Amino acid sequence: MKKACAAFVVIVGLLFLANPAQAQSSRLYFAGYLGLNAFRDSGFNEKSVPTSGDIKFQNTQSFGGALGLRLTPKWRVEGELSYRKADMDNIDFSNAGTFPLGGSMETWLWMVNFYYDIDMKWKNVEPFISFGGGLAFNDTEIDDSSGLAPDALGNSKDFAWQLGSGLRYRVKPNMAFTGSYRILGTSDIEVGTYDFGYSTHEFRLGLEYDIPVDLFQ
Repeated sequence: MKKACAAFVVIVGLLFLANPAQAQSSRLYFAGYLGLNAFRDSGFNEKSVPTSGDIKFQNTQSFGGALGLRLTPKWRVEGELSYRKADMDNIDFSNAGTFPLGGSMETWLWMVNFYYDIDMKWKNVEPFISFGGGLAFNDTEIDDSSGLAPDALGNSKDFAWQLGSGLRYRVKPNMAFTGSYRILGTSDIEVGTYDFGYSTHEFRLGLEYDIPVDLFQ
């Protein structure tokens, strides 16, 4: 985890040392993303025992693609489809201690994200902020080997949101690299007799490629 974060910082830092490039060539573009997800502990409630506590997920990778449109010189909108699968690490019962936990959660996100490009370019590096919302399709399995709570298996469809910021460097008129961070979360997820939160810190590297069409020029 520390090595991956250090590599992310180094790559983003190299953007500041790059040479200037030209402005974008089209208002329509495709974006691809590779991410590292560091999950926050998820508070849970289990109704049948009943009991409560925290579920901890292992860090994992994410992959995503988006179709973007520049609405104005500063505002952009993207339709995003992304995927991540996180294995469960342990479960911490409020009154019984911490135990290993099997299972995983597979998540597909459909998001609409808005970006605001801040007019503070330095060596052609441009900062931006982002926010968005959409749906998370979760396929979850909980395998509690401690015997203190039941196993669970199920699918759910939940509201998802994100808030983040980053840097973009345009290397060619039709191509740019991005480095960004966002916090990503959903509404409470219900699986069997469990309901729990979902929140992750997501560090992303991306590539934007302008689609050569003049319909939106």
